[in-house]
Amino acid sequence: MRTHWIAAVFLGFTLAVSTPGAAQNPDKKQSADIAAIKQASANLDAAYNRRDALAFGELFLEDADFQWHTGELLKNREAIEQYFKNAFKYMPADYRHITTFQRIRFLGPGLVIGDGTVVIAREGVAENEKPYLSVLFTCIGKKVKNQWRIAAIRLMLPKKE
Repeated sequence: MRTHWIAAVFLGFTLAVSTPGAAQNPDKKQSADIAAIKQASANLDAAYNRRDALAFGELFLEDADFQWHTGELLKNREAIEQYFKNAFKYMPADYRHITTFQRIRFLGPGLVIGDGTVVIAREGVAENEKPYLSVLFTCIGKKVKNQWRIAAIRLMLPKKE
């Protein structure tokens, strides 16, 4: 259960974008959308680091869902906010997350899919210290009323070598 509240960080919309196909040379509209997604990502990170469940939840659609790597599913924004409101009470203050997208692809107007990794580590940790947690994620983003929101998140543990 402890990894659940930390794994939330993997929701991130932080983009170090590497986009396949046509998006490698994004047009003006896609460039603007990528910038807006990056801002949404920064807002998600800031809300998480402040332990602000309401601001965190507002980055999700009303009917969003969030599936943990254990299979547990949070259905809708209210459930996501409530979960993080409780989780943030117990979260160590020095935990920070680093979210990196390996890929982002535009599925259609106002719809993107992205996947990447998230590492949870203590703030100011030595470079050689093992992170608290590292997971893979896939997320779907949807543009609604000119704002990018998270529609779905799926977390996965990386394959052990």
